[in-house]
Amino acid sequence: MPLTEEQKRIKNEKAKENRLKKKMEKAQSELVELEENKIKETETEIIEDIEDPDQEAKRKMEIAEKRRKTLEIARSKRTTPTQIRKDKEEEIENIKKQKEEEIFKMKEENEKLKILADEKQKIKIVKKYIPTPIPMKKKKSPRVQEVAQVVKEPTIDYLAEQNYAQQLKKQLRDKQIQMAMIETFGGF
Repeated sequence: MPLTEEQKRIKNEKAKENRLKKKMEKAQSELVELEENKIKETETEIIEDIEDPDQEAKRKMEIAEKRRKTLEIARSKRTTPTQIRKDKEEEIENIKKQKEEEIFKMKEENEKLKILADEKQKIKIVKKYIPTPIPMKKKKSPRVQEVAQVVKEPTIDYLAEQNYAQQLKKQLRDKQIQMAMIETFGGF
């Protein structure tokens, strides 16, 4: 059942009063604790208050110095995009040089292996008699008889189906070309 405006207002006021009572109780308990601690710490607070401005200024200066140092470190660690690009290009060049060196070494090894293989083959030359094959007579193949084909005129249905098939083939070909272009050059 819905509340009337006055009931809502009364409910809100009671909730506010309860919250204020809780805050007051909490503040009272904190005040009591502070008063008990204040008596014990009055002497130390006086000494701390005298040194407090200098210590606070020193602390602020230390914090500022730490921030400057961390900013310097962060700036020194930061690399520009051009520097990154140069580093990557150098890495690529180094990799290419290493691959070229590996390819060159492999070619040298292949040349050495070929030379060794040639020397071993020279030593193991064996002459063998290979008989020549005897030619055989070829059999005559049967003559191909030409069959007269009856040429029929295409019907209208056949021509329509043929035209439709050609259209489908063309659409399929266009779609395949389009897909290949999208894969190659990306979407537009």
